[in-house]
Amino acid sequence: MNRTKRWVALVLVSLWTLLLLSGSALAAETRPEKEKPKLSPGMEQLLNDIRTLRRTRMEQLNAEIDQLIERAQASGQITAEEAARLKEWRALRRHGLSPHASEAEVKARLEEAVKNGRLTKQQAKQLLKEWQESRNRMRTRGRP
Repeated sequence: MNRTKRWVALVLVSLWTLLLLSGSALAAETRPEKEKPKLSPGMEQLLNDIRTLRRTRMEQLNAEIDQLIERAQASGQITAEEAARLKEWRALRRHGLSPHASEAEVKARLEEAVKNGRLTKQQAKQLLKEWQESRNRMRTRGRP
Protein backbone atom coordinates (compact mmCIF):
# COMPACT_ATOMS: atom_id res chain seq x y z
CA MET A 1 0.00 0.00 0.00
CA ASN A 2 2.81 2.38 0.95
CA ARG A 3 4.62 1.65 -2.34
CA THR A 4 1.44 2.34 -4.28
CA LYS A 5 1.06 5.74 -2.63
CA ARG A 6 4.68 6.60 -3.43
CA TRP A 7 4.27 5.45 -7.00
CA VAL A 8 1.07 7.51 -7.48
CA ALA A 9 2.74 10.54 -5.89
CA LEU A 10 5.77 10.16 -8.17
CA VAL A 11 3.59 9.85 -11.26
CA LEU A 12 1.55 12.91 -10.27
CA VAL A 13 4.65 15.01 -9.57
CA SER A 14 6.16 13.89 -12.90
CA LEU A 15 3.00 14.83 -14.80
CA TRP A 16 2.77 18.16 -13.01
CA THR A 17 6.40 18.93 -13.87
CA LEU A 18 5.87 17.93 -17.49
CA LEU A 19 2.80 20.18 -17.77
CA LEU A 20 4.59 23.06 -16.10
CA LEU A 21 7.62 22.81 -18.37
CA SER A 22 5.56 22.46 -21.55
CA GLY A 23 3.43 25.44 -20.53
CA SER A 24 6.55 27.52 -19.90
CA ALA A 25 7.95 26.54 -23.28
CA LEU A 26 4.74 27.58 -25.02
CA ALA A 27 4.63 30.88 -23.15
CA ALA A 28 8.25 31.62 -24.03
CA GLU A 29 7.59 31.16 -27.73
CA THR A 30 7.49 34.55 -29.39
CA ARG A 31 5.94 35.41 -32.68
CA PRO A 32 6.86 38.51 -34.60
CA GLU A 33 4.10 41.08 -34.80
CA LYS A 34 2.56 41.53 -38.18
CA GLU A 35 2.89 44.95 -39.66
CA LYS A 36 -0.30 46.78 -40.48
CA PRO A 37 -0.94 46.85 -44.19
CA LYS A 38 -0.27 50.16 -45.92
CA LEU A 39 -3.51 51.82 -46.90
CA SER A 40 -3.99 54.07 -49.86
CA PRO A 41 -4.94 57.71 -49.11
CA GLY A 42 -8.41 57.01 -50.50
CA MET A 43 -8.90 54.05 -48.18
CA GLU A 44 -7.69 56.06 -45.17
CA GLN A 45 -10.14 58.84 -46.03
CA LEU A 46 -13.00 56.37 -46.42
CA LEU A 47 -12.25 54.81 -43.03
CA ASN A 48 -12.11 58.27 -41.43
CA ASP A 49 -15.46 59.14 -43.02
CA ILE A 50 -16.97 55.92 -41.66
CA ARG A 51 -15.63 56.66 -38.16
CA THR A 52 -17.05 60.20 -38.32
CA LEU A 53 -20.44 58.92 -39.47
CA ARG A 54 -20.49 56.29 -36.72
CA ARG A 55 -19.56 58.89 -34.09
CA THR A 56 -22.26 61.31 -35.35
CA ARG A 57 -24.95 58.64 -35.38
CA MET A 58 -23.95 57.45 -31.90
CA GLU A 59 -24.16 61.02 -30.58
CA GLN A 60 -27.65 61.36 -32.11
CA LEU A 61 -28.74 58.04 -30.65
CA ASN A 62 -27.39 58.93 -27.21
CA ALA A 63 -29.20 62.28 -27.29
CA GLU A 64 -32.48 60.52 -28.18
CA ILE A 65 -32.02 58.00 -25.38
CA ASP A 66 -31.33 60.81 -22.90
CA GLN A 67 -34.56 62.49 -24.05
CA LEU A 68 -36.47 59.25 -23.53
CA ILE A 69 -35.15 59.01 -20.00
CA GLU A 70 -36.12 62.64 -19.32
CA ARG A 71 -39.63 62.10 -20.70
CA ALA A 72 -40.09 58.91 -18.68
CA GLN A 73 -39.07 60.76 -15.54
CA ALA A 74 -41.29 63.77 -16.32
CA SER A 75 -44.30 61.54 -16.95
CA GLY A 76 -43.74 59.59 -13.75
CA GLN A 77 -42.85 56.28 -15.39
CA ILE A 78 -39.54 56.23 -13.49
CA THR A 79 -38.31 58.02 -10.38
CA ALA A 80 -35.60 60.67 -10.31
CA GLU A 81 -33.29 58.15 -8.64
CA GLU A 82 -33.89 55.61 -11.41
CA ALA A 83 -33.26 58.29 -14.05
CA ALA A 84 -30.01 59.29 -12.34
CA ARG A 85 -28.86 55.65 -12.17
CA LEU A 86 -29.69 55.15 -15.85
CA LYS A 87 -27.77 58.27 -16.85
CA GLU A 88 -24.80 57.25 -14.72
CA TRP A 89 -24.79 53.73 -16.17
CA ARG A 90 -25.04 55.09 -19.72
CA ALA A 91 -22.15 57.50 -19.13
CA LEU A 92 -19.95 54.60 -18.09
CA ARG A 93 -21.10 52.48 -21.04
CA ARG A 94 -20.11 55.27 -23.44
CA HIS A 95 -16.55 54.66 -22.31
CA GLY A 96 -16.95 50.93 -22.86
CA LEU A 97 -17.18 50.11 -19.16
CA SER A 98 -19.69 47.48 -18.20
CA PRO A 99 -20.90 47.31 -14.61
CA HIS A 100 -20.81 43.53 -15.03
CA ALA A 101 -17.11 43.39 -15.96
CA SER A 102 -14.43 42.51 -13.44
CA GLU A 103 -12.33 45.26 -11.95
CA ALA A 104 -9.26 43.88 -13.75
CA GLU A 105 -11.06 44.15 -17.12
CA VAL A 106 -12.11 47.73 -16.42
CA LYS A 107 -8.59 48.72 -15.34
CA ALA A 108 -7.15 47.13 -18.48
CA ARG A 109 -9.60 49.05 -20.70
CA LEU A 110 -8.80 52.32 -18.96
CA GLU A 111 -5.05 51.71 -19.20
CA GLU A 112 -5.45 51.01 -22.90
CA ALA A 113 -7.43 54.23 -23.35
CA VAL A 114 -4.70 56.20 -21.56
CA LYS A 115 -2.02 54.52 -23.65
CA ASN A 116 -3.92 55.34 -26.86
CA GLY A 117 -4.42 58.94 -25.78
CA ARG A 118 -8.23 58.78 -25.57
CA LEU A 119 -8.14 59.56 -21.83
CA THR A 120 -5.77 61.22 -19.41
CA LYS A 121 -4.63 59.37 -16.29
CA GLN A 122 -6.79 61.67 -14.19
CA GLN A 123 -9.87 60.94 -16.32
CA ALA A 124 -9.16 57.21 -16.09
CA LYS A 125 -8.90 57.41 -12.28
CA GLN A 126 -12.17 59.33 -12.11
CA LEU A 127 -13.93 56.84 -14.39
CA LEU A 128 -12.64 53.91 -12.34
CA LYS A 129 -13.93 55.56 -9.18
CA GLU A 130 -17.34 56.21 -10.79
CA TRP A 131 -17.45 52.64 -12.09
CA GLN A 132 -16.72 51.24 -8.62
CA GLU A 133 -19.38 53.44 -7.02
CA SER A 134 -21.93 52.56 -9.68
CA ARG A 135 -21.21 48.87 -9.37
CA ASN A 136 -21.53 49.01 -5.59
CA ARG A 137 -24.88 50.80 -5.88
CA MET A 138 -26.10 48.26 -8.43
CA ARG A 139 -25.18 45.42 -6.11
CA THR A 140 -27.14 46.91 -3.24
CA ARG A 141 -30.17 48.18 -5.18
CA GLY A 142 -30.30 46.04 -8.30
CA ARG A 143 -29.82 46.79 -11.98
CA PRO A 144 -31.12 49.99 -13.55
